[in-house]
Amino acid sequence: MQYAARSLFLSLSLGAVLVASGAANATSADLSGSWKGGGTVTFSGGATERARCRATFSPSGKSAYDVSATCATQSGTVSQTAFIRGSGSTYRGTFYNPEFDASGKIQISVSGRSQTVRLTSSKGSAVIKLSR
Repeated sequence: MQYAARSLFLSLSLGAVLVASGAANATSADLSGSWKGGGTVTFSGGATERARCRATFSPSGKSAYDVSATCATQSGTVSQTAFIRGSGSTYRGTFYNPEFDASGKIQISVSGRSQTVRLTSSKGSAVIKLSR
């Protein structure tokens, strides 16, 4: 059970990074590059863990991005990919981590050079803040 919770945490954290990295600058046509930051994951049972994350994303169409990210916690490290789409100060997408069979929705709010990423899943939620 603890392993499942930790893997969800890592997957959620990574998903957050994946999406956040794509949303760092809502007014720019080029969101490509590396981003880093951290946040908190809350498991469905109420336990929380801190995460440190790095993400890199590449444009895959108008206002769409392919993202790869890695997040680390005291429990371990996980890598995954995601696809996001958005405009203005809001980006949305979905994430899936095949290693832990975790999937969910991502919402990003962008303000200047910072962003707040919120992930939700049946296994928990996460809030990650990233910057360049």
